[in-house]
Amino acid sequence: MSDTTPGDTRALALPNLLKEAIESARDEAGELGRLPGHLVAELRDAGAFSLFTPAEYGGLEVSLTTALTVYERLGRIDTSVAWVVWNANFGFTAAMLGEAGAAKVWTGGPEPVLANAGQPGKAVAVDGGYRLSGQWNIVSGIEAAEWFVPLGVVLDGEQPAMTEAGKPDVRLFHVRQDQLKIEHTWDVSGLLATGSHRVVVEDAFVPAELTANIDEPLRLDRPTYRLNPILLVFAGCTAVALGTVEEAIDELVALAPGKTTPFGGPLAEQPHVQETLARHEAAVKAARLFLFDVARRIDETAERAGETTLDLHADLHSAMAHAAAVGRDALVAMYRLGSSTSLYRGNTLERLHRDGMVALQHVNQAPEFFGGSGRVRLGLEPGLPLF
Repeated sequence: MSDTTPGDTRALALPNLLKEAIESARDEAGELGRLPGHLVAELRDAGAFSLFTPAEYGGLEVSLTTALTVYERLGRIDTSVAWVVWNANFGFTAAMLGEAGAAKVWTGGPEPVLANAGQPGKAVAVDGGYRLSGQWNIVSGIEAAEWFVPLGVVLDGEQPAMTEAGKPDVRLFHVRQDQLKIEHTWDVSGLLATGSHRVVVEDAFVPAELTANIDEPLRLDRPTYRLNPILLVFAGCTAVALGTVEEAIDELVALAPGKTTPFGGPLAEQPHVQETLARHEAAVKAARLFLFDVARRIDETAERAGETTLDLHADLHSAMAHAAAVGRDALVAMYRLGSSTSLYRGNTLERLHRDGMVALQHVNQAPEFFGGSGRVRLGLEPGLPLF
């Protein structure tokens, strides 16, 4: 793999650069149920939303490994912020669109704020473009987004239209904020500040140049854009969750020496605390190594313009599902070890547990993906979408 690029270096500096702004806005974000506008502006101006945006459009154009590292480090600071940053980083679509379409979104000003959703809507072809309709649940950061970038299946009657390659025509659509309706459905226990509401689009016209078929090669032949976009997006939720779990472990370590117990001595001197802490920290570190090893191999494949094999996809799914399972166990264990301290709102362990458990619910890292990976290992088709 090539040396770290200037974009990677700038990206890796973002968590430290933004830490104070993120922490100072936390209470306001919780009250609003979304990131406040001034924080969104700071994140955008710093480049937090442009990790995968091509350099010629003002982006940082980073590797997958770098992006996951940024998400993880932001997850240590604030899970909701990290989550919105992950969901907003759809700048690679500038390399999916043609030059004319990309110029409508990336106009030469500040990085456009995007939000995306993976559930497919329905589209029909019309003169000059498509008519898109659908309902997308849990769209994180949508109130701050200038563009909504959902999937849509192009229909021919009641059936999917087929491409020349014989595949269903599935596209990413770039929809302006004024073409959609936001239904305020995000009434949850954790990740409240992500503002992950429902989006409804009714018969919106999307010009053809603002759509891109997801199976076509990206326009720019550079490492980041040689990858299937799914590989750029999929693992971000796991990196955010890992950062949250790692911070919970550190928080327990900081709490334990000064917290007395009814069993004599501080929490840190209890043998079961020592054993539980070490066991779960080892498991989380090992899970992180697996995830980042797969990311490194994906980046190396892109560098040499190789093919990302089904085995590599299977490893990514296994690493994510494994990290989620290990992370959930560790998060529960740290919450339990914190005893009554973990109960109170305003306590860091309580917030990390609440937000982390919601992050770990994301379907991208569901245990069902183990089955698909096992099938691939046995020489069979995975039998699951998104492989």
